[in-house]
Amino acid sequence: MLVAGVALLIVSAVSGERLQAMPPLEGWLALAYLTVFGSIIAFNAYMYLLKNVRPAAATSYAYVNPAVAVLLGIVFVGESIGLEEALAMLVIISAVLLISLPQWRKPKPEIR
Repeated sequence: MLVAGVALLIVSAVSGERLQAMPPLEGWLALAYLTVFGSIIAFNAYMYLLKNVRPAAATSYAYVNPAVAVLLGIVFVGESIGLEEALAMLVIISAVLLISLPQWRKPKPEIR
């Protein structure tokens, strides 16, 4: 990501893009939050999950995150969703639970 960021800075300088105004403090805080939590901590958590759980369970976050974001929007911002969106979230979360079921089951004793 660092290499891509430097490359994009070079391309923007060559193409003549210039910063018109400094971002406000909230913008810098949002960037810091995304850098720390959205990149560093999230990537390390994902690597930990890949080592310790099945890949299907580790990658299920990609399906759950949009549903969590919608629910947070409902709770904190007062957004509303329709019946179709609610059913879609139910299907997504149910599918993630079905993927996770084999990990929760106790292994069967081996018959010798």
